[in-house]
Amino acid sequence: MQKPTREQYRERVAAKVAAAQEVLAAEVASLVTGDDWRRFLDFQAMLHDYSANNVMLIFAQHARAYEEGRVPEPAPTYIAGFETWRALGRTVERGQHGYAVLAPMRGTRRQASDADGNVRALGRGDRPKVGETETRRAVIRGFTVATVFDASQTSGKSLPDPPRPRILAGEAPRGLGAAVKALIESKGFSVDTVADASYLQGANGQTNWSNHGVLIRADMDDAAMVKTLIHEAAHVLLHQTLPARDLPRALKEVEAESVAYVVASVHGMPTDEYSFPYVAGWAGEDADKAIRGTQARVNAAAQTVIAASPAEHTAGAKPPGTDLAIAQVRRLEREAATAQLDSSGLRGEALAPSDSWPDLA
Repeated sequence: MQKPTREQYRERVAAKVAAAQEVLAAEVASLVTGDDWRRFLDFQAMLHDYSANNVMLIFAQHARAYEEGRVPEPAPTYIAGFETWRALGRTVERGQHGYAVLAPMRGTRRQASDADGNVRALGRGDRPKVGETETRRAVIRGFTVATVFDASQTSGKSLPDPPRPRILAGEAPRGLGAAVKALIESKGFSVDTVADASYLQGANGQTNWSNHGVLIRADMDDAAMVKTLIHEAAHVLLHQTLPARDLPRALKEVEAESVAYVVASVHGMPTDEYSFPYVAGWAGEDADKAIRGTQARVNAAAQTVIAASPAEHTAGAKPPGTDLAIAQVRRLEREAATAQLDSSGLRGEALAPSDSWPDLA
């Protein structure tokens, strides 16, 4: 079979990316009601280590696989690529089709600047001239399509049971509130409490942009106070700078409440009291664009809060033991590559591992 040319390869990748974007557009268009939005947030909580785009792609394709009888459950569990599953001692079963997800193609942009402030781009093989200083900046040069599989599409070595945080009614996970408070304070805001809602015009919490202060009602139970603190943390993370400050108030409240919903879900906190208004009410006329922007912002803020939390929470989509398994495979590959170089009498930098685990968007 003739190997495709570079141009043919690029055309194939572009076609796959375009197909994935069509799926995304259709899924975004299906978000019509507050219940639809809440269902998306449930998906986001389950796969909280994936981007909003890839959450939509995985669930759309998994739903299709469930309808076709290729997977046993309507919701996915652990998600990983073919080589990651192999590193974990599992193989993709014959006849299973993977899910296309978007993976960024990362590169480095090199520039040379002189004392007068003149800047020029450096191409491959270019070097700075005398008197110039080279700077490097990581950039995303585009997207490609990677393929991942749900755990139910694989067989082999058993996976350990996932953590399932359990907390008593009215309580928040130990350490979560303190971590969120520290996160807010790291952004230059103070955190304090007031006696009751009468100090906050009836609200549970308030973020003041003029004095960089966050206030929380003290007459609520621990869980309600921490949920409110997460809501205000989302405002601090998402809305303190332009152009986010100019977003409609309804949209900013939906975003903050959505972040609190995802983080609470991940930590096993009850979320029954959350409600989200009809999507058209906060998305406006250009609904698809508004929804996509909100999905991305909610995703980023929720991931920031979850990463700061020391409390037990669900693991997201990554199978247990992934990092260790991949590290072991890469170590063996490096050792094999080094041994090959030594046996051939060659010296220099070892070869890169043959398998890759894409950094998913």
